[in-house]
Amino acid sequence: MQEIIEKDFLNDLEKIKRTIQTNRNKALYVVNSAMIITYYQIGSIINKRKKWGNKYIQRLADDLREYGRGYSREQLKRMARFSSLFNEEEIGAQVVTQIPWGTIVLIMMKAANKDEMLWYFGQTVKNTWSRANVLKQFQNQAYQRHQIEPMTNEPELLNEVVKDTLSFDFISKSDVQTEQDLKNKLIDNIILFLQELGQGFALVGKEYRLAAPNGRNYYLDLLMYHTKIHAYVVVEVKLDIVEPKDFGQLNFYINAVNELEKTTDDNDTVGILLCKNVNNFEVQTTLKGMNNPIGVSKYRLFEELPSYLEKRLKEIE
Repeated sequence: MQEIIEKDFLNDLEKIKRTIQTNRNKALYVVNSAMIITYYQIGSIINKRKKWGNKYIQRLADDLREYGRGYSREQLKRMARFSSLFNEEEIGAQVVTQIPWGTIVLIMMKAANKDEMLWYFGQTVKNTWSRANVLKQFQNQAYQRHQIEPMTNEPELLNEVVKDTLSFDFISKSDVQTEQDLKNKLIDNIILFLQELGQGFALVGKEYRLAAPNGRNYYLDLLMYHTKIHAYVVVEVKLDIVEPKDFGQLNFYINAVNELEKTTDDNDTVGILLCKNVNNFEVQTTLKGMNNPIGVSKYRLFEELPSYLEKRLKEIE
């Protein structure tokens, strides 16, 4: 019997584990998709008998007990609503069949209209949100924030990277007295911070050192890398209002990263000014003179977000 080589055995074991997990996920997806379509079809049948009222649904629930708790009166009502909101072609074309039924129900309950539902369906699949994460996104009014266009000088490039408003509900107001406090809290909660920034962001370093040929060192507040646009992202953190001079500093850092860090495989570096407040005239006027892609994101701690959003949404109506 040939001797087992430990390294080869471990490699084989890892490949087998990946194969099992990949195919298990595929099986779960197929099962979930079939279940969602089943619920949709049941809802369609129920909706054809709307005139028969709640007694009809209750009788169905009673006679379907043998199939388990998933066919209770409340669940059958949810299926009927689900079917009334979408046609069969939309169900087949949309990502909704990739989402667990419980998450679909949550989105239907929380969303104000069909457009908002579809946005949450798409984002849930894109960002692999759990049900708890979806609930958090509703609490943080993610859809409303999505409707506000961020201030950038290259919207086509930056709209996928920069958000108008970031919700830092994981940071207490009392914990942030200085810019250093804010940077520390963002790093302490790096997973939540990256989730709020959006898919594709990865942290390269905090107070990242750039060693210039002139012998001087320059320190970037946060250096990120975005895997979707394949570019470095310099994030400068400001405790309150952003000033015109801050754009000049960020522009210098972008050029320095392009010179010292960027490779031929990377696209041009992007800059984000993260601040509490802005003067729209100063921002828009300054951005007109910048060739590098730069955007501005405001941050709000959780208790500050609702009033801010209400004001901003009224401004764009």
